[in-house]
Amino acid sequence: MKKVLALMVALLFAATTAVAAGGKIAFVDTQTVFDKTKVGKKYQGVLKEYYDSRKKILDIDADEIQKLREDYGKQSAVLKPDVRRDKEESISRKISEFEKKRSEFNSELGKKNEELSTEFNQEMMAILKDMAKKEKISLILNRTINVMSKGEVPAVLYGDEELDLTEKVVVELDKKFDAKK
Repeated sequence: MKKVLALMVALLFAATTAVAAGGKIAFVDTQTVFDKTKVGKKYQGVLKEYYDSRKKILDIDADEIQKLREDYGKQSAVLKPDVRRDKEESISRKISEFEKKRSEFNSELGKKNEELSTEFNQEMMAILKDMAKKEKISLILNRTINVMSKGEVPAVLYGDEELDLTEKVVVELDKKFDAKK
């Protein structure tokens, strides 16, 4: 809570300084920009495809483990103790390998998400810088901020719709995306 309060005070100070200097202030909802733009949708598709391909592999392994468990359940009463122990160890190894693979895939997905987020943010920041220069805006705020993965907190508690650059940014990013094709 102290961090949020400190952030709000810093934003208020920055806004006051920008207004005192005669500059304009605006804000952008970056999540909406990501969700609406063609490049954002492209990145979402890349992440989904990346996730789905890994999930297929994990699903195959999970099905194999389930089948091994079912077979073991049917046979365990008639198996010799050493054969039963070998099957149990084999199933345990498969489960450990599965957990390791799942952890690696989650790590890969996180890295891919970070990589794509960085690319998107760089493209969006270039657009925002150009807009700020053209429209003589001294300060652009993000409409919401994420606080330690516990949800979003509004960074802009109120903003006149005329100050909202979100749709303009969406249009400009889409133009840039179409020009790259």
